[in-house]
Amino acid sequence: MSTPNNNPTPGSKKRPLDTTPTNSNAAFKRARVQHARSIITQTAIPELKTGLLNVSSFISSRKFEISALQRSMDTSKKALKQRAFQSVPRELRRRTAAHNAKRVPKHLRGRAKREMEEDNTPTHTFRRRKKSGKDYLRRETAEKLQRMAKKKEVVERLVKDEEGLRMPPRAHSKYRKRQKGKTWLPTHVWHAKRAHMKVRWRFAVVESPNEKCFRSTQRAVEKRGGVAWDMSYWSSVLVRGPEEEVVKVLEAVCPGGSGDKKTRAGRRVKEVWAYEVGHYPTRPIAPITIIWSPCEAAESTEAANTPRRVLLRLHPSAFHQLWSQLHAAVAIINIPTKLIFLDDLRFELGSIKLTGPSATDALITILNPSNPSGETETHFQNLRGLTNPAALPPNVVLGFSITDPRLRFPPRLEPSPFTPAEQAQKLATLQSTWPLIPAPHALLDPTIRVAAVKLQASQKRINKRKTDSPPGTYPTPLASDPSVPIILHASRHGTAPGEWHLIMPWKWVGPVWYCLQQNHNIRFGGVKEDREVAFDHCTPWFPADFPGTMAGEAWAVEEQQGRRELWDKRPPQKRVNYEAIKIAGKRGELGDWSRCDWEILMPEAEVEAEAEDADKDEGGVSLSTPMETDATTTTELALSQKSKPYWHLPTPLLTASLRLHPLLPPALSSLPPTTLSSSIFTIKITLLHRGAPKDCARVYRLPSNPDDPWRKLAAAIQKSKGGKKYQKTEAGVVEAGMEGYPECPEEDCLVGYVTTGNYSLTQGHAVALGGVVWGRWWSGQQDKGERLVVVRNVGDTVGRLGRWEGV
Repeated sequence: MSTPNNNPTPGSKKRPLDTTPTNSNAAFKRARVQHARSIITQTAIPELKTGLLNVSSFISSRKFEISALQRSMDTSKKALKQRAFQSVPRELRRRTAAHNAKRVPKHLRGRAKREMEEDNTPTHTFRRRKKSGKDYLRRETAEKLQRMAKKKEVVERLVKDEEGLRMPPRAHSKYRKRQKGKTWLPTHVWHAKRAHMKVRWRFAVVESPNEKCFRSTQRAVEKRGGVAWDMSYWSSVLVRGPEEEVVKVLEAVCPGGSGDKKTRAGRRVKEVWAYEVGHYPTRPIAPITIIWSPCEAAESTEAANTPRRVLLRLHPSAFHQLWSQLHAAVAIINIPTKLIFLDDLRFELGSIKLTGPSATDALITILNPSNPSGETETHFQNLRGLTNPAALPPNVVLGFSITDPRLRFPPRLEPSPFTPAEQAQKLATLQSTWPLIPAPHALLDPTIRVAAVKLQASQKRINKRKTDSPPGTYPTPLASDPSVPIILHASRHGTAPGEWHLIMPWKWVGPVWYCLQQNHNIRFGGVKEDREVAFDHCTPWFPADFPGTMAGEAWAVEEQQGRRELWDKRPPQKRVNYEAIKIAGKRGELGDWSRCDWEILMPEAEVEAEAEDADKDEGGVSLSTPMETDATTTTELALSQKSKPYWHLPTPLLTASLRLHPLLPPALSSLPPTTLSSSIFTIKITLLHRGAPKDCARVYRLPSNPDDPWRKLAAAIQKSKGGKKYQKTEAGVVEAGMEGYPECPEEDCLVGYVTTGNYSLTQGHAVALGGVVWGRWWSGQQDKGERLVVVRNVGDTVGRLGRWEGV
């Protein structure tokens, strides 16, 4: 046996063996602490060599040991000492905290200044100089310009009020320049210190917290704690008028949106899809939430002329399209303008979304009813211990008023007078009966809403009242304290846990949010976390997973630009050459690699026909074009001018189609075959063996040949998973890259794309949400019950077998 040659070859750079510990940083810290704690002492006593004590020598020896002890105590104290800015939680730290004491919280600034003085840390100071006459003149000029700008803004607001669109609130002069082209949410300052902000839909929204939190967010949603989102960027529209006229407008834009008796009575919330007027179901806009305000007790809900208020809530990316369609519906139905009113409640209403086992208890701690003895308020307080709002009747809604949450700060959950068993029994009874008689929502009354905002006390005044109150007690309520109207409703989508949506005046979102975040079980999330939570439970997220809508197209264009920028930044040697890859014997990626290229799945004849139909509208006016306002983005305008040859098939119609197949529901059976074949429906794909699908992955149907290798692979995988757990084997399953693994199907088998793909923490395996073109799937399938597909990532040549189901 020949011994291995350990000598490196000439010219090779062989790394020497590493003899350092695995965790070198920990070993260095341990050695530093041991060195700091070591005390130098004298083992021999030279003062007693002759049997007599030498006093001077003895004193000098003890002096040396005492000084060594003091030096060791000082060094060991400072060995692992944290600076003032390091003791702050990581989400609150600043990069310049070590040089500026004002960057740390107030209770740590004194300590930070002392530390800087001890070690001579260079501090950051602002230059101050004596103001001159030019400075005073500059200030007077600035004040004059501000007054002129304010007058100009008043005139602009009057013009905008005539159009019916509301302008963003006037920002503070300190932050006004930072809000050009965008609007801050009420909690922007709080979030900007803890999260990454991004401009979306003309709002500065939270993209994601600074810390890595996907796993912790999933645990908070599923097991313990909760997650909160500031959803004040969502749009709100109020429809006012006689009930008969309001129902006509809703049915024209949202078929089935008028709801049943419980919905019109204000006991339930209705979630439906909005469509362009006269184009149901081929031109969907967005899913919206409809909240009816209950009638007064003396009024009859059956009267046709009863004045009603209906609140519509939807995603901001589809607001202008819905706003134009509502006005078009009023014009087409010929309703007098004095009977029906459309109010834009953006920047008037804000909202917070919560989910998780602790979400209900967190709301009970901060929402203190103004009238605790009321029926609605009593039912809300009895929800204590509810871990999932989905356990309540579907889409329940509560409307009541609360006191200023800052008066009971920090919030705490009062001890329950019932035992856990009694509380559980009481909660179960409430869930099964729900004997709630709703009252009119005061939040939709502008007089009450404006009064609540005007009576809002400053934080300085609240602190003064808390200081004057006795220790351990809350401030005494005053007659001038505002009563804040709110609307609280529950919702559930698919298998995801239930959610609470808290709607309140815009100016009150900040105080409620600050009190809510004092609960250590409640985390906060951004747009990425909201999308990730929906994806973990296989729920499509608007607008990313709805490519057949105008909002979905705008999202796809923005994501495409981001992928292009990242690809262009990489050097040519380190980026994928999508034109050189070989797929099914052909060179080059199918379609545009940076997006889901739906146009290549539509026949040219269908594209031209759809484009001609889109240009023809009643009266020569395009109802799909949004109103040209300052809030309309360039992307939205570009998409509105471009007619799409495809459209999104909503989930209710897809579910009915799969249930009645090969028949079609009435809404789809009356459509021309070319129109139906260009629809896109959303699916969930579960891989049968291995693989991790990503965004923009290509989805193929299996070839029609019964002896196709993909069908044999599916049978082998099914056979390997058919036995018991300890009997499962993978014999006969060919892995990717091995001989005999099937090649990717050809281009004519391409049926759709993956809009969101990743590893699902809840499911425990990789899943994908995507879209499939109706004509591509049903026309090429001989066995209509077969749901097998092949998923291939962009730039990859290996396909993965999966099974789809409608969502």
